[in-house]
Amino acid sequence: MSPKIVITGIGVISSIGRNAEETLFSLEHGKSGVGKINILDTIHKDSFVAGEVQLTHDELIALADSRLKPPFTRTALLGIIAAKQAFHDAGLREDDGVKTGLVSATTVGGMDRSELFYKDFLTKDEPNPYIDTHHAGNSTEMIARELNITDYLTTVSTACSSSLNSIMFGARLIENGMVDRVIAGGTDALTKFTINGFNSLLILDKAQCRPFDESRMGLNLGEGAAYLVLEKEEDALERGKKIYAELAGFANANDAFHQTASSEEGEGPFLAMKKALERANLSTEKIDYINVHGTGTENNDLTESRAMMRLFGEQIPDFSSTKAFTGHTLGAAGALESIITILSLQNALMFANLNFKSPIPETELRPVTHLTKKELNHVLTNSFGFGGNDSSVIFSRPLGDLPVGKAEEISPPSGEMPKAEGVKTPNSKHQTPDSRLQTPDFRLQTPDSKLQTPIFLNGTAAVAPQETLNPEQFLDEIGEYEEKFLQIKKPNYRDYINPKQLRRMSKIVRMGMVSAKTAMADAGIDQPGAIVTGTGMGCQRDTEIFLNTLLDNDEKMVNPTAFIQSTHNTISAQIALMLGNTNHNMAYVHRTFSFESALLDGMVLINKYEADDILVGGIDEITEESWLIKTRLDFFKRNPVKNLKLLEDKQPGAQAGESAAFFVLSSKKTENYYARLSGVDTFFRPSSVEDTKEKIIAFLKKNDLTAGDIDLILTGYNGDRQFDRVYDEVSEGLFPENTTGYFKHLCGEHDTASAFATWIAAKILKTGKVPEVILKKGKTPQQVSNILIYNHFRNINHSLILLEKA
Repeated sequence: MSPKIVITGIGVISSIGRNAEETLFSLEHGKSGVGKINILDTIHKDSFVAGEVQLTHDELIALADSRLKPPFTRTALLGIIAAKQAFHDAGLREDDGVKTGLVSATTVGGMDRSELFYKDFLTKDEPNPYIDTHHAGNSTEMIARELNITDYLTTVSTACSSSLNSIMFGARLIENGMVDRVIAGGTDALTKFTINGFNSLLILDKAQCRPFDESRMGLNLGEGAAYLVLEKEEDALERGKKIYAELAGFANANDAFHQTASSEEGEGPFLAMKKALERANLSTEKIDYINVHGTGTENNDLTESRAMMRLFGEQIPDFSSTKAFTGHTLGAAGALESIITILSLQNALMFANLNFKSPIPETELRPVTHLTKKELNHVLTNSFGFGGNDSSVIFSRPLGDLPVGKAEEISPPSGEMPKAEGVKTPNSKHQTPDSRLQTPDFRLQTPDSKLQTPIFLNGTAAVAPQETLNPEQFLDEIGEYEEKFLQIKKPNYRDYINPKQLRRMSKIVRMGMVSAKTAMADAGIDQPGAIVTGTGMGCQRDTEIFLNTLLDNDEKMVNPTAFIQSTHNTISAQIALMLGNTNHNMAYVHRTFSFESALLDGMVLINKYEADDILVGGIDEITEESWLIKTRLDFFKRNPVKNLKLLEDKQPGAQAGESAAFFVLSSKKTENYYARLSGVDTFFRPSSVEDTKEKIIAFLKKNDLTAGDIDLILTGYNGDRQFDRVYDEVSEGLFPENTTGYFKHLCGEHDTASAFATWIAAKILKTGKVPEVILKKGKTPQQVSNILIYNHFRNINHSLILLEKA
């Protein structure tokens, strides 16, 4: 039986408050934070309203009171402020020895800074510190460094459902014994990129939005951050912690209908709510209140209404949308509204659906329109995103069911907005004294992260700069190039994708679709039980097209197509759309943790029998602009280099590249299986090479192996001598007699290159053939039973993948 997961800390900042007290005050008093745009410098500031945090960049730096040095993005600052609140509210300490994870979410990443300097990145041949803050994982890493979290971290990006999905994944990590506790949530800043993107879709309202109203004209954008501390109930009780709520149920589903619109009957929202109820073991009549997604757009509100009608029939619970208070905070919305939901439970209140006058004629549903007192036991919250990504979470009173009284409209309480305090001080209103926290020797037992259910790779495929799609060959013909960066060997896409669909797909989507379809065919499945992707940078070319158009035309005449496809979950969404697949659909976007996080998600789903035959992939593309920008930081080599002589090149940086590799994971071994996936681990900023060695030894021990048992170690040598030395020291210190291989001379450096390495390892274990081109040290082993893939990004993000011959 899975342990109960509870919430023991919350932190929030948005346009209606800098902490939980201010947020509750605004909700109780009907004070919307949506108004004139003052902070963001956009030509649309007089055309639209938004939910801005009314603090400048420098004021946010002061409020965050961070021990880190600049550069800061607005997204990272908001995240640091909210995450520190949650951390201190739960009474956590950095040095308490408890294995802690951080699962954060975002959609814009560091775009609030990179859109200011993008043209400088391209034209000025000098390093700019903001270049490396663009990637989605930057804010996560800033939060992790602020709170000294190194055990586990990753970033989720599934558009507007992102942070609700981060809460779900955090809970799964705890349930599966991967970590003891998780800080989960999301952060997003308001940007010109998103203002212009949603405006190009014609779904922004110039006035305050009116969710579920007949006259609704669109959404208002907002910004903010929210984080929750999740842990097992037994651990929270043992520490005497206040429990805000139980995370009783959760689910993700895909609408599989359209990249931006929901299906007429709301299939995805319906399935997400239904599955969340099933996981919580609750009947529909047990739900007392729904904090709906409720964006105020014509399509969303109608389809969410129909989904509720399908599920609840004539007994639809009280519901309201709080986006007219905060604006739509995109990747932060799910976590922000989760905290609002918890405040509802804690205070027995339902908050008003502002600006509502007349119901939607097709459904006649009426939300709660005034602050209403009602004892609540189980509250559901929804978040739906582009790509049909739909998620629902149920929070329950920690004391279980209590008698529920009738709803009663009440007047707002008297009093003034509480004075904002620094984020270092615990939230006194919600804090419970805990003398045990003062005991230095108090420790929770560190979990064993080895999963019990065997996991097999039953199908695989890759698209790379080498010939990889021909099943009769395995690196028999090696492409030798002298280029700035390595590009995929282009397949005949028409053999895999309908030409009508092909015209609308960018290169990276095509790469993903080909490798995904081929892997499924290899495994002999038509429909996966889940689709999970990892991508460090997502659809780079689409992002560049939209950003260049926006900047070159002064925020005028932007094209919505590139904006729609710029979301990081585009590939997983397009696969679901192609297959009509409504199952769990996720995208992880944390630099060189991206593919490993996707693998881990698939593994924990299988381990708890939540899904099987899971399609997992890693995809990244290289573009001329992204290569040029990263040469400014010496991430990539500036001059062409022969890929097969990569390790002899003396230029700083790596040779860039791209690939897509997909796998079908299953608990059942088929006749076509390749290998057993025995373990995945990641660690952040090890203190030394010795620390790295200790973590590798611990990983092998957890899997009942020693360094001597590894027949082949595949390492991520990329030609950057400064950081390749880490591989040298690890290899010499731990694997002096082992055969050592490498792979990035075949695919180039990119965030999900480890997926290509996994493809190589799987093929070796199935065929028994070790291609000479991958060998770096040692003789070709006569028999290969265990392969360890060790990769790192500039000695910051380290990952381990273990495959065994089953």
